[in-house]
Amino acid sequence: MKKQRLISLLILLALLLSMGSVCVLAEDDTQEDVSDGPFEVDAKAAILIDMNTGRTVYEKNIDERIYPASLTKIMTCLLALENGNLSDIVTIDEGAFAGLDGNSSTAGLQVGEQLTFNDLLYCLMISSGNEAANAVAEHIAGSIPDFVRMMNERAYELGCTGTHFANPHGLHDEEHYTTVRDLVAITQAALKSDNFRTITNTAVYELPATNLSPARELKTTNQLIDDSTSNSNYYSRAIGIKTGYTSKAGRCVISCAKGDGMYFLAVVCGAATTVLDTGDVRMESFPQCIRLFQYGFDQFSYVSIVSPLYPLAQITVNNSAASQVVSLAPAEEIRLLLPKDYDPQLLLVEPTPVSQSIDAPVYSGQVLGSVTVSYDGETLGTTDLLAINDVAKSDFNATVSGASSYIQKNWWKWVVFVIVLMLAGGVVFLIYLQLRKRQERQARMERRRKALEHRRRQQEDEPYGYYDDPNE
Repeated sequence: MKKQRLISLLILLALLLSMGSVCVLAEDDTQEDVSDGPFEVDAKAAILIDMNTGRTVYEKNIDERIYPASLTKIMTCLLALENGNLSDIVTIDEGAFAGLDGNSSTAGLQVGEQLTFNDLLYCLMISSGNEAANAVAEHIAGSIPDFVRMMNERAYELGCTGTHFANPHGLHDEEHYTTVRDLVAITQAALKSDNFRTITNTAVYELPATNLSPARELKTTNQLIDDSTSNSNYYSRAIGIKTGYTSKAGRCVISCAKGDGMYFLAVVCGAATTVLDTGDVRMESFPQCIRLFQYGFDQFSYVSIVSPLYPLAQITVNNSAASQVVSLAPAEEIRLLLPKDYDPQLLLVEPTPVSQSIDAPVYSGQVLGSVTVSYDGETLGTTDLLAINDVAKSDFNATVSGASSYIQKNWWKWVVFVIVLMLAGGVVFLIYLQLRKRQERQARMERRRKALEHRRRQQEDEPYGYYDDPNE
């Protein structure tokens, strides 16, 4: 652990010495001063996500049930783009106005009016037309109930666990609800479409003439991208996406912002409506969304933590022809969005090789582990560890190592073999001793027999009276 922290500190020291710039704010954007206390958004629920890394920078009540109002139309548009043909001609029928009252937000379409499906989506997302939402539903699914079923099925596919749709436009219904977390999942899926990004980032759209209406101008409800001189909520870094409002939902907005290489997604739901002394109405969702964006730009920056240029670990290589180790480097750079005043002591880089040693050959780019980067106990990035060079195999070393390894793995067999060999040797030695004793005994008996035989023959060969004195 101490070694890992040392690696982290050395990397950070190099980064701090090499950093030459910080994020600079656009001149027309107001900076958010959070020095007096913790940052807080004045809304029922909100979130700020770094789209480059997926890290949540700020969150508030993101799993609490909310009413999405016209943010619903993000799902409606997603299904339209996934299942429709932009060149189709759509005829607006009476079903498009079902359930809508005189105060409902519309795009000014009429029964019997014909327009392209592409233009209908601009009516849906730019003017936030509820009749356009119903028309999309009927065109895609044949009926509004069938389209609502598609909405709920798609939400389930996206992993939404707190969402239930009851209509395609977002007018209040107690059974029509979601969460900020689920809205993020739906919006991220929609943002994968080029057409969605283009439509939702259009402030003014020239709707061509139809069979019932002359050409007309559609103007966005999203003040963040409306650069009119009278609009104080214009934010130059904002990109799309959608607004929403009902008395039960409050002021809602979802938008993205880019700048200084940073890319944020913000969601604000349940913001207030303020009546100013001038009698003007201020929709608090917009300034709160701007505050979220500025919080991200002002208080955070990207830091490169690990790089393929700098090895982080080594593995011993067995049976190698030359090098005894191979160095491991990250497969890709890990850049984290961290507070500008982050504590390096809370940053941990953990390289984890697959093992302490590996047999040759090793090939450059071979995956031999992983590295994880965490900050304050939260894992923020991970990537593979790759061998940075080839290590050839030595046949001689491999043979020796193989024999050694075989002996080590089968040592008990060798013990049994030695014991059996010793027992067999002992038995053979005992047999040898017995045979030798028998041979010696037979040899003694043979010598005795020969001695007796020799004596007998000597006695037989002596003349009678051999010892008598012949003179007597």
